[in-house]
Amino acid sequence: MKAKRLVPFVLALIALFTACDDDASIPVIESTDYFPIHIGDTWEYKDHIRKVSGSEIINNKEYRVITHETYRADTLYYTYNTYFRTTGDNKVYQLNSDQSGEYLFADFNLCADDSWTYINNSNGRDDEWTVTVLPEITFEFDDTELENCKRFFYNATLIVDEEHTIVFAAGIGEINSFSNAWGVSDTIQRATIDGVTYGFK
Repeated sequence: MKAKRLVPFVLALIALFTACDDDASIPVIESTDYFPIHIGDTWEYKDHIRKVSGSEIINNKEYRVITHETYRADTLYYTYNTYFRTTGDNKVYQLNSDQSGEYLFADFNLCADDSWTYINNSNGRDDEWTVTVLPEITFEFDDTELENCKRFFYNATLIVDEEHTIVFAAGIGEINSFSNAWGVSDTIQRATIDGVTYGFK
């Protein structure tokens, strides 16, 4: 009799752990937006967090404010804001540091080997950057993979060791950045997009 009474309890435990496993899996992502910026969207990486903390009108254009927090040994090391806007045609613009103008940060319409240049004054001077579109890839995690990820290679002509590659996934945004000069990579661990949380392992 005791064994029979244990059966429902065991089945309930199995269902509970199965549900927990399902919660940790990656939901189907149907969005085709490679740069979502809803207020409250958050991206968590190994040592830093990016969050869309609000919006501001600057130079008669509405930008989303993205707050960056970098941590050292779980302690907030420094924080700063960047400003982005999207135009509805798969293009993303970033505001210059002195807010004097903007530049094209990403164009998801372009094909591999296409490129463009922009001027960025984030270092207190006008630096020319060239962005080259790389072939799309399937980005693999330990427990899942994201297909049709778009990659851009950023290179400042007169700055040493600044070249880097950023990978974007549809419905998530930036999932990986890689320093081509230093060989250092940072991959997303968790993201909350439009109220839905995704975990990556």
